[in-house]
Amino acid sequence: MFPICLTLASPSVSADTLGQVISAALVRSGEPALSNSLRQQGDALRRQSSGVLSADPSLNLNYISDQITDDEGFREIEATLELPLWWQGQRGARQGVAQALGDQAEVLDLQQQWVMAGRVREQAWEVVLAEATLHQMQLALQTSRDLEIQVTGLVSAGELSRFDRLTIRQEVAEREADVSDAQSAHRIALAGYRQLTGQTDLPKPLYEPPAPITELPENHPRLQQAQHALALARAETVQARRSRAGTPVLGIGGRNTREFSGASSHDAVQLSLTLPFGLAGQSAPAIASAVRTQTEQDVALQQAQLTTEQALLSARLDHQGAKEALNLAKQRQTLAQDALHMAQRAFDLGETDLVQLLRTQALARNSALDLEQRRIELGRAQARLNQALGVIPE
Repeated sequence: MFPICLTLASPSVSADTLGQVISAALVRSGEPALSNSLRQQGDALRRQSSGVLSADPSLNLNYISDQITDDEGFREIEATLELPLWWQGQRGARQGVAQALGDQAEVLDLQQQWVMAGRVREQAWEVVLAEATLHQMQLALQTSRDLEIQVTGLVSAGELSRFDRLTIRQEVAEREADVSDAQSAHRIALAGYRQLTGQTDLPKPLYEPPAPITELPENHPRLQQAQHALALARAETVQARRSRAGTPVLGIGGRNTREFSGASSHDAVQLSLTLPFGLAGQSAPAIASAVRTQTEQDVALQQAQLTTEQALLSARLDHQGAKEALNLAKQRQTLAQDALHMAQRAFDLGETDLVQLLRTQALARNSALDLEQRRIELGRAQARLNQALGVIPE
């Protein structure tokens, strides 16, 4: 049998708080670029709507001559600068969309932090659970090795059979396998945490206190995101309706005319105003598309409300269940430890055999592992409850 180095797993220590780890993971994900692009889009739309013109101006040039027909020297040159203007309500509608985009960008920042908080919480608690399991497996291995030393001495003294020595060696081999499996699970969990956050240590503290709120807040990140998505869809619907009539175009130009060769030319200033009719049939598809998007976002808000309420209810029930399970695990652990002490004493006095002692040790080992896991599950259940309430650690 090859000895393995026994190193008890201990909780990682880090100067970073849970909020700092979440921020680092969010930067690592690259997701803030999405809100920045929304913010830039809103700023660009705001700058465009604050101008006098509703679109780019254009220059219209006309040249008329009879050179190919009568060839009497007639010539007319016309240049007009066309300036698209705002129709009543169009600028305000465009600014409303710009404001909605800016607001959505701010809410998207919050929603991204909240989603990342849930991911980091889950991954960190997976590491803690793996560490606790490894720790219990290592303790069980140490107990089996101590018993192996005792059994070996009793076999040498002739008080136990060689079969008992084989039995305890098999027990030690099984515990070594448990430690190997737990080490592998711990490495996988820690690798996932490092991949997500870029950190090597767990935040401190990880256990979260109960949230100061108990009911679903109106400013829950998921609900705010859905509400602002609906607000943007409404603003775009207003813009589509205001854009139905098109935009008027003011033309400012000049004209130079000569009737025939050798005649004097005449200059004139020209003003024109183009007013679009804005037929309902032409703008109907764009308006219908905007209304459809608004309806979809309205439904999405209702679904987000239901989903958030269901998640909170589930988190509350899980938290209550975790507390009850921990209380039962404590009682089981007390009984198992009492039974183990009695079994060990009986074995030392020769009143029971090795198989019975190993059976009692297995029950005690399982109860100890279950107790530690239940404690961790309660901490994770509290973190999940805070997550369901929309709490983002600082």
